[in-house]
Amino acid sequence: MKYQNFLFLTTIFIGVYMVYFPVIEAYEAKVFMDMDFVTYCKVWAEDQGHNHIAGDTKFHECDDDSGDIVIGTGRDGPDDWYWIIAKTATISGTDDYYHEGFVNHTCVCVQGNTWHIHIKAHIIDNIDNCVGHKVCDM
Repeated sequence: MKYQNFLFLTTIFIGVYMVYFPVIEAYEAKVFMDMDFVTYCKVWAEDQGHNHIAGDTKFHECDDDSGDIVIGTGRDGPDDWYWIIAKTATISGTDDYYHEGFVNHTCVCVQGNTWHIHIKAHIIDNIDNCVGHKVCDM
């Protein structure tokens, strides 16, 4: 009888754990910088309420030698849209460039210069499948 109680309690514990502590795989965006030489920018993600989710908070070099960044959104639901925003630093101030919203993993390329940015993106099933030259050459 004690063994049956142990199995019953173990089953209840596992069920409660699965409900209250689910595995969360938040959407991610891998962003490649392919900007002109000496262009400073910051790139981040916002939710539907224009709240900063993740990404840059300070300006940095965004030329093609600056590598890539991964932005984890912390969201994974079918209604958890997020937007990728790029901002450049100019003499006259700053300019924002938005891309359409996403509700999945995304591979992003930010191209251009201080005065004009073009954001290319495509949906991917796994962030590890995101390759810079493929998205930037689309």
